[in-house]
Amino acid sequence: MGSLSFHLAWRYIRRHPQRRTIAFTAVVSVAGVALGVAALLVVNGVLDGLGRFIAESVQTVDAPLAIVPVEGASFRMPDSLLAAVESLPGVATLSPYIEGEAVARLPARNIDSGCRVKGVFPEREFGSPGLPIEVVYGGLRLSTPDGVPGTVMGLYLAEQFAHPLGDTLLLFPPRSFFSSRGFAVGRVVLCGAVETGLPVNDRAMAWVPLEVAQAMFLPEGGFSGVSVRLDQSADPDGVAASISALLPDNAAVETWQERNPTLTASMELERLGSMAAILLVTLVATFNIAGTIARSVIERRRDISILKAMGAGRGLVVRLFLWEGVLVGAAGVAIGLALGLAGCWVIGATDLLQLPDVYSFHERIPVHLGAVDACLVCIAAFALSVLSGVFPAVKAAGFDPVRGLRG
Repeated sequence: MGSLSFHLAWRYIRRHPQRRTIAFTAVVSVAGVALGVAALLVVNGVLDGLGRFIAESVQTVDAPLAIVPVEGASFRMPDSLLAAVESLPGVATLSPYIEGEAVARLPARNIDSGCRVKGVFPEREFGSPGLPIEVVYGGLRLSTPDGVPGTVMGLYLAEQFAHPLGDTLLLFPPRSFFSSRGFAVGRVVLCGAVETGLPVNDRAMAWVPLEVAQAMFLPEGGFSGVSVRLDQSADPDGVAASISALLPDNAAVETWQERNPTLTASMELERLGSMAAILLVTLVATFNIAGTIARSVIERRRDISILKAMGAGRGLVVRLFLWEGVLVGAAGVAIGLALGLAGCWVIGATDLLQLPDVYSFHERIPVHLGAVDACLVCIAAFALSVLSGVFPAVKAAGFDPVRGLRG
C-alpha cells in the first residue's frame, strides 16, 4: 500500500488528469518553495557574513573580552594579577589601556577635531597575531626615533588634518575646557594612519602611549580597562568565567557585544527582520502547496472514489496526498538549496555586488553560510511543505465513494 500511494502521488504530480500534460500547479508550487529556500539561504549567508565582518572590525579596537571597572572610571590591577590572567588557557595577550574623549588640534594649520583617545602599550596592543589593521602610511609606532611621543590615527581622522605625518598635534581633554586649575595637554607627533575596517573607528580613533593618556585622563593612576585577546580556538565564555574567578570585586569581564549594546541590538534586529520578511515567501509557498493538493483532490474525486470502492482505506488516501506534499517539498528544497548556494557564491566570489569604498579589507560583500543554518532552512521548508498537505489529505479521506462515482 505504501508503494501504491507513492506511485499514484508521483503520477498525479507529473500529469494533469484531463490534459495529460505536466501539472502547471505542481511546477508553481515547487518554484515557490525553491525561491523561498534560496532567498532564505542567500539572506542568511549575507547577514552572517556581514555580522562576522563587523565583529572582526569592532574587535580591532574593542577586544573580544575586556576587564573593566565595576564602578567609577578606573581601577588598579597589580602586575601579579595581570600575569595570572595572561597565563590562563585561551588567553593570547593582555593590553591595559586608558581611554577618553579629547579635542585634537593641529596648530600648524589651526584645525580641530574631536576624537577618541586610547592610551596603550604599542607592543601589546598591536602585537596580537592576525589583528585586522591595515597601515595606510607611516607605521604602528607610538614614538619618533628621537623618543617623542607619537600617535596612530584612523585614516579618516587623519584626513581631517590633511595627513600631517610628522607634525605635532595637541590633545585637549574635556577638563581643560571646564577647569581653571592646571591640566595636562597631550603633545604627540603623527606617526601613522590605519584602517580598522569600520568607518566609525577610522573617523575617531587616536592611539597614544599609555603615559600620555594617563597624564590627560587618570593622573591618579590606574587603567580604564584591560583588553583580552584570545587564541583562535578559545571559547570566550569559558575564558571569561576563568578570568572572573581571579578578579577582585571592583572589576568584571565584558564581551565586545556587552560593550557595544546598541550595535549588537541593531545587528540582531536587522537579522530577525530580514529573516522574518523572507520567511513569508516560504509561508506563501506552503499555502500554494495546500491549494495545489486541494485542487488535486477535487480533480481526482472519481479516482479516490474508485480506490475506496475497491477497498482502499482512509490511511492510503491520506498517504497519497501527503506524498504529494513530500515530493513537492523535496523537489523545491533541492532546487532551492542549489540556487541558494549558487547565489551565495556569486555574491561572495564575484564582483557582481560590491561594498562601498569606505569598508576596507573587503571589496565584495562577505558571505558566510554555515552548514547548520542551511540544514535548518531546508528542514523548516520541507516540514512546512509536508504539513501543508495534511488538511487536504484528511479532507480527501472523508469522501463518500458513492457520491464521487455519481459525479
